[in-house]
Formats: sequence, C-alpha cells, structure tokens
Amino acid sequence: MGLVELYGNSSIILYGEEDKYAAELLFAALQPNLKNVKLVPAKGQKLGKDDLVVYMGSFKSNPLAQHAFKSLGYSLRWEAMTEGSFLLKTFRKSGKTTVFVAGKDRSGTLYAVNDLINYYLRVEMGRVLLNELNMVERAHLKYRWFWNWDNRSNWNLTDSDNNFTSEVNSYSVPNKYLNSPEAYLRDVKKTIDFMSQHRLNGLILWGFLRDTHGGVAAAQELCKYADERGVRILPGIGLSGHGGFFYEGDNKFNLATWIRAHPELRSVDLNGDFRDHTLCPEKPQNRNWYREGLKWLYENFKIGGLNLELSDFFVCYCQDCKKARQLMRGNDPDYYKDMARVITFLAQEVHKLDPNTWICYSTHTGFDFESIQNPPYWARASLKVTAPFPPEFTRLVPDFAICQWSLSQMVENHVWPSPFKAPALHNVGRLQWGNASSKTAKQLFLKRIQEVTQHVISSNLEGLVIYGEESSDHPNVELNYMAFSEFAFNPAADPENFFRYKVSRLYGGVEAAKRLMKILDLLENEQGMTLQNLEEVLRLAKEAQDVSDRDGKARWAQFIQYLESLKDA
Repeated sequence: MGLVELYGNSSIILYGEEDKYAAELLFAALQPNLKNVKLVPAKGQKLGKDDLVVYMGSFKSNPLAQHAFKSLGYSLRWEAMTEGSFLLKTFRKSGKTTVFVAGKDRSGTLYAVNDLINYYLRVEMGRVLLNELNMVERAHLKYRWFWNWDNRSNWNLTDSDNNFTSEVNSYSVPNKYLNSPEAYLRDVKKTIDFMSQHRLNGLILWGFLRDTHGGVAAAQELCKYADERGVRILPGIGLSGHGGFFYEGDNKFNLATWIRAHPELRSVDLNGDFRDHTLCPEKPQNRNWYREGLKWLYENFKIGGLNLELSDFFVCYCQDCKKARQLMRGNDPDYYKDMARVITFLAQEVHKLDPNTWICYSTHTGFDFESIQNPPYWARASLKVTAPFPPEFTRLVPDFAICQWSLSQMVENHVWPSPFKAPALHNVGRLQWGNASSKTAKQLFLKRIQEVTQHVISSNLEGLVIYGEESSDHPNVELNYMAFSEFAFNPAADPENFFRYKVSRLYGGVEAAKRLMKILDLLENEQGMTLQNLEEVLRLAKEAQDVSDRDGKARWAQFIQYLESLKDA
C-alpha cells in the first residue's frame, strides 16, 4: 500500500445521521495534527470541495457519500454485503483527497473507522499519513462474542480496586464481586472499548445485575455505553440456578428471593427431594415469573439479547415435569426434553418483546456423535434412553433461537473438524479457552483459533464465542483476542497480511512482525503450546526487539517478560 499525506487549507468529515460517534473518533485522531478539520453532519450539505473530504457512514445514513461515490465512477453492491461489512477507499486528484469510511450499517462504519485509525493512519514528524486504500471487508461470521463472568473479569490492571477471582462459579451458591462499583464500570467499559475496536459484537455477561457493583443504574449505563459502540450486551440468565435475572441482591427477580417466598416451586431430584437453589421449569407460577422478569429486563435495559442456561444436564423429577416429558414423546434424554420446553417458552416470550434480539441457549456439549451419545459421567444417571443423533430438541426450539455448542471439547477430543454439522438452524460454537478458571490464561491460541475458524462455516456455525475475561494488557491475551477478531470476522483472512498490517503496528514494524510470526510458530502447534524451543524463542524475541521501532520496543519488553514467565509453567 502506498501512502497519501493528508494536508490542505480545509478538511471536513461529513457523517451520516447515525454515525456521530464514529465521526468523533476520527476527528479526535486527526484534529491534533490537522487543526482546521471540521466535523459536519452530511444532511443538507453539498458534495465537499475541501482539500480533504471524508465521507462517513452507510450509504443509507449518509446519501451524500453514496452520491459522491457514484460521481467518481464507483459502484458497490451493498445488498450482497452482510451486517458489519465495510468499505475503506481513498481517491486523490489535483491535490485533493477524498476518503470513504462506509459501512453496510452503523456497526460496519464503526469497524471501518477503527481499522482506519488503528492500522492505516499514522503521524510522522507532524505529517498525517494514510495508506492508499481500496478494500471491502465482508463479515463472514455474524456472531463474534466474548463470554464473561463479572467477578472474574480483570481488564484494568492498573486499577487500585484490582480484586477478582478465578473460581469456577457454581449454579447454587452466588459468587462474590470483590471490586467497587466504580471499578466494575471501568473494567467492563474497557472490555467494550476493545471489542468495538476489534469488530466483536456481543458480550455475554454473567452477573449483569447485582447490588454490589451498582445494580440497575450501573447495568443501564453499561448498556448505553455498549450500544453506542456497536456491542450488544447479552446478560447471562440462569433458569434453574445462577441467580435468575438479578444475579445477587434484594430484587424480586433474584432467584434466591423468589425461592425464599415460594420454596414449594423448587425442582425435585431423582430421590423426590427438593433441590435447593433451583426452580421447577414447568410450574405455572415459575413460568409467570420468567415472563415478568423478561418483560422487566427489556423495558429497563437496552440489551441486545440473552444467554439462557439451565444448569448442566439439568432434570426436574417432579410429577409435572415427568408428565410433560411423557407428552413430548420422542427419544431425547430427559435433560434435553426439560431444556427444550423451558427454552422454547422463554424464546417465544422474548421474541414478542423484541423480534430483533439475539436469543442464545447453551447445550453444554459438542455437536459430534460421541459428545451427544456420551455426556459427562455425572450426567449419565439422567439418561433414560439412548440419545438420538442428531438430538431432537433442535427441531423443537424455535428457529430464531441460537444454539450454543462447546467446540473446545471437540478440539481436545480430536473430532474437529467434524464430519457432522451443527444440527439447529442457527448455531454458534464456544471455545472455553484463555481464562484463569480453565487454567489456560497464559496460553497462546493463535494457531488453534485459525484451525477452528477455517471449518466453522462448513460446520453450519454462524459465529464463535470465547472467554474475554483476561486483560488485553497481557501480550499473549492481546494476540489471542486479535487473532479471534480477525479470523472470526473472516476465516479466509491471510495470516501474513494480518501480521503485516495489524500486528506490525503494535510490535514495531513489518520486519519485527515477521519475526513474531516465526516465534509464535515455535511456541504453538495445532495440538497446543509447546515449550521445547523456549530458549531459541527468547533469543529471537530479543533480536526482534532490536529491529523494532521505538513504539514497538515496549511491547517486545512485555512479550519477553511473558516468555520468561513460561519457564515456570
């Protein structure tokens, strides 16, 4: 890519009706060195005649951009583009520069401006330089999500209230949030900022509502913050544990509060005894509580969807549930039947409240034959019949719901890529990689992420989910997240171009990025991390630090420190 210098006596950013936030990001990046740049709504304006004109926004929100694009002889079939796709294009003639920063939609425009700022715009000796651009980026996977517990997330490493836990959270006993409400907002906002800058569009957040980190007000603030940045908040909702709608606190939609008032509505175990901390999914009173809780959520919070979970392989053995399962007929095991009934009920209720919302539910298993036929040993007691393949619940749950499958166990069991396709109409795969509770926080996953994404579309998956609890200030975590965002957006992306244009901006130039690519090849194969080459890797890293530019040396120092820490792994 060549370089265009941005200069002139007049510069203007003409933005669409829904793109003010994206325009303000670019204005903030340009204004320190282009003092005369103006930020102007495109509505009512004529084609720009300034020395630098930036048209920003979808052609729907900014018809002026469409007119200018067409007047230069260009065309693009936006109707063939997916949500989140975008265009970056520069045009220079007679000393004047035109730049198009356009998305298929508002999210696409945000991705375009963030890529422009982070990877293609630079300032050298006071000169503002921009790569000559002629690119269209198409979002191949619709869903690109983080999956986080509030109390395990630790993004703001410099925070004075830096208290978090690596515990595996129990469905029955509420975990504790150890930070202050202010620290919670700082932490989650930093997560959202990173996601917005890296084309990640959904944050599954468990512990979304609890009194100890600000309750309703904090959740509303986060929803507004995320929506402005193109990130959907999907609260984790425990239907038979994990706190219900309001994870911890004195609220009528907190599960413990509801159970204290109605202990007779608890679920029943195999011995006929009440099971603490869980609800029977069939009782009409509980169904009404679910319905009211959903209505309260959607009326009070600008959420983009829900992540619904029964406890892993949950079965209620009360007479109501036994009768309901008999009426269902079919050959699914009891836990799939209970899941199918309650998920169907909630999905239909949510769809009435917001037809555009994302409704995701977890199966706690892979979609391959072995995973379906052989659940974990502790779940087999609930198997009354041989599990059919594919499972029948995928035909019972409404088509608009998104079925979440565990891919990490399929990778670990060497059944990925799978000869089977995910059987629901809409499916996403979850990778339980890269956090403290899974004891994988210090690992690199770049090769495994690439391997998984190459086969996602052929496996009938429309998206991927990964832990996003660790801070991107850790060098291995940052690289994992960047690879996830790159290859989840486009599984066919060229790894060399990813390092050349993106990683190079962080690690001090193209040559240093090439060396990093070699280093990572020595540290990870498709089976996992390998440390037999660690001494050679350290030597190469120190050489790469020497050839990196001034901005990259600090990151190399962090990366070398990370490598040194692997000696104790």
